[in-house]
Amino acid sequence: MTTAATGTIYALIDPRSGAVRYIGQTTKPIAARLAGHLAAPAPLVRVWIQELAVEGRLPEIVAIREGVPAAELDQAEKEEIADHSSRGDLLNVVSNTIGNAKRRKASKEEAKRREVEERATDRAWREASWRQVADQIRDATGGPIAPGDVPVHPIPKSVWETYQSYQAAERWLAQRRSGAFLLLPGVGVAEAADSLEAREREKVRRLKRHCEEGMETFMRTYSHIFTAVDDGERYGDGIFGRGEKAYKVAFADPAHMARYLSLIPWAARSLDPWVALADAAGIDTREAAFANWVSNDPETRAAVELFQRSGTPGYLGRRYQEWDTDIASFALALGASHIPGFVVPELLKSSLRDQLVKVAKDRQATSQMCGLLQETDPQALDTVYGKDRLALADEELGLPTGLAAKVIMQVFGTDHRDPNSEIGKLLQRNAGTFHTPAVPEYATWSGVHIPAMRSMVACFCAAGLFSDAVDELRDKAIDRSRRTWMPSDRGLRELAALTDRLAGPSVV
Repeated sequence: MTTAATGTIYALIDPRSGAVRYIGQTTKPIAARLAGHLAAPAPLVRVWIQELAVEGRLPEIVAIREGVPAAELDQAEKEEIADHSSRGDLLNVVSNTIGNAKRRKASKEEAKRREVEERATDRAWREASWRQVADQIRDATGGPIAPGDVPVHPIPKSVWETYQSYQAAERWLAQRRSGAFLLLPGVGVAEAADSLEAREREKVRRLKRHCEEGMETFMRTYSHIFTAVDDGERYGDGIFGRGEKAYKVAFADPAHMARYLSLIPWAARSLDPWVALADAAGIDTREAAFANWVSNDPETRAAVELFQRSGTPGYLGRRYQEWDTDIASFALALGASHIPGFVVPELLKSSLRDQLVKVAKDRQATSQMCGLLQETDPQALDTVYGKDRLALADEELGLPTGLAAKVIMQVFGTDHRDPNSEIGKLLQRNAGTFHTPAVPEYATWSGVHIPAMRSMVACFCAAGLFSDAVDELRDKAIDRSRRTWMPSDRGLRELAALTDRLAGPSVV
């Protein structure tokens, strides 16, 4: 058994002959170490792995010594190398002589290789842990809530024509940048290569800039109608900037453009937590595997595939939440607390505890989440609310038990909803219990990551995983999330006014 203070001496085995080809040491599970060898092998090991790959095989890894104290790993590795090198050729021993450890320390290249190898191992181990978490959450909830009846507003004819002019100008400039030399009719070669060519370039650039201004105005307004929900929530121009630059996408026709624009808010709200989970789990959101994994619902898969086909600057495959890692960790906290039989990988237990503390400080942790927190941290009340200073005041001042708390309540009242309220923290800690809503609503919170957290809560509500919540509360959470990707009456009026100002009828 290997622990943080111990390690394992392992061997890589040739599956064809059963011969030991490499001896190494690790403080991680040997399966993760094998992943590191496959991701970043040493030169001689790489050649051997490539030989096996031709035959459709992989090296096998076995533990030779387990539970070796960390301080003794180098010596144990030397002994095993000496022993096995006498029986056959090892890839990490030159001319069957000992001294591999000394050469490793002396060689900067070897040290760099091992650093890369360790990073690859850590990444593979972490991604495998997150994949286990993501699969459990996906299986329990069924994936994101489908876009449903998101309306598709027709694209005005003038907008489509402006878009086509922009694309034509971009293609013309791209051909010039690539060296392709297109002559205008009736223009001589020498003249085209001189001042006329320069004037044509500037003319096309001006046309492109003019088209960009018009497209950004329309697409920003279009995106806003699907962002401005009835309670006034807005987060950035065009859903974190995803909508206003959409004219750079290659649309086949106006219907394609309209469907793409209408689904951007749904992708930004409903898919964000699942993209975050997939990213942590090493699932490429640009590949078909993501669409197949994220949902069994045909409508959801079709929406995902629409973004995948459209390419950059489409939504999928681009991380818009990399400044905030709370989304995946929040999903982990929900899953570990509310999915029966949920298995938390060892590597993520500290992340889980940190997220539970954060949610509890926000006063959004359910009773199940707080119970799990107390299992991992017996002093969780102090961690979340601080020491019970009111009880200490009673003791230090010789007051009857509970008197300090009564005075505070008499002076300041008991309704302290702000999670940052110091008075509220004092009273909550003195009560000896956590503030535990039935559903983590984050109703009064704002921030670019909050809608995605509400969306994940809605997925758990739809799956009936909040056992303490009544149907009305679960339905409210689902409806609140859905409204963030549906247009409001006000937004529709804004778009109608803009469309009226644009010349030409709509294009279907």
